[in-house]
Amino acid sequence: MVSIDAFAHNQRFLLAASDIVLYSKNFYLSQKFCHRYSSNMNKMVPLSSMSRYVRGHHLLYSNSKQLHQSLLRASWSMNTSACNGHTPFSFSSKTADDESTMRSPINVAFVGLGNMGRQMALNLAKPNDDLPPFHLTVHDLQESNVSSFFQHAERIEGLVDSSSLSAASDLTSVGESSPDFVITSLPTCEASEDVVGDIVQSLPPMTNQNDKNGCTFIDTSTISPNVSKKLHQLVTSVSPHHDYVDAPVSGGVKGATDGTLTFMVGCSSPKIFSNVQPLLQRMGKNMIPCGGPGSGSAVKLCNNTALAAQMLGICEAMNLGDALGVDPTVLAGVMNASTAKCWSSEVNNPHPAAAKEIGSGASMNGYEGGFGTALMLKDLNLAVDAGEEEGLALPVAGLTRD
Repeated sequence: MVSIDAFAHNQRFLLAASDIVLYSKNFYLSQKFCHRYSSNMNKMVPLSSMSRYVRGHHLLYSNSKQLHQSLLRASWSMNTSACNGHTPFSFSSKTADDESTMRSPINVAFVGLGNMGRQMALNLAKPNDDLPPFHLTVHDLQESNVSSFFQHAERIEGLVDSSSLSAASDLTSVGESSPDFVITSLPTCEASEDVVGDIVQSLPPMTNQNDKNGCTFIDTSTISPNVSKKLHQLVTSVSPHHDYVDAPVSGGVKGATDGTLTFMVGCSSPKIFSNVQPLLQRMGKNMIPCGGPGSGSAVKLCNNTALAAQMLGICEAMNLGDALGVDPTVLAGVMNASTAKCWSSEVNNPHPAAAKEIGSGASMNGYEGGFGTALMLKDLNLAVDAGEEEGLALPVAGLTRD
């Protein structure tokens, strides 16, 4: 028996001589007690009352990697049914060496391989011991986007098992593959409605809902909060074990490439947020719970409303500097050391010379690969429409849109 500490993001695993302890952000499990912390519950539950959910809690491991991998699989195989009001666990006594009997890989589908989605999917595909094994299926209407994804995937260091990646020919095939998670990165509300609607209707029927977890949709698209709420209702109406999470992103193509995106998450419960967090951590740096369904989309519209006005201000300032004969790199440097400092000046400066000096931004590449003006216009239309629905005037957003 060994005693080790292994860390994986916000999870800590400890194996001691006579006990196993799993500590994470929300759960604590030991041989004697299962203790679940939440905002409204603080009770100790005898492990004996959970014996039908917890199996094989006497485990032997020869090294920390085996322990790390097995406990990660255990933590990801939590059953979502109720156990006296507590969240039950399903632990396996199989070791990491027994590949023939290990839990099947998690099935993850990614739909939408544009400038943002391709980079996010590539980060998902990168080898990482902090997650149990999973199979990634990708789909995009544009075959060239799918080809580009696989061309980039071939260059991923350490990706020795290409069988963990596949492409689906259509949305029906995505649903019929029984995904545990479907991640979407799409350009419009209509695209999200079509994709989520087609996939959820193609999911295999859950005839024995006690033995099968549902599918969780993670929509990273920027869409209307009302559409997000509508999609949540649609997905959960097909089965209460399915769920839909709106998780739009901020950080641009650079953030998607570097894996430093911010996810604004709207979901039905803290438990759902915990379930999707490990996947989001593969693609981003900040995961911010914003509230219930639709709240992530609402926060994203507010963010992009401010961003659009900010970017126009920087564009006008850089143009004025050019007209007055100021070196753009000097002007950008002053801005970024002064009160005008912002993402549009520091990370994605619209002036090519300033962007090259900074080392980032679409303008340094002939304005290729950045956030398209058509998409920003779409976001501003959504924001202005949302303001009108709430009886709120947004004159700056309207002027920026025009």
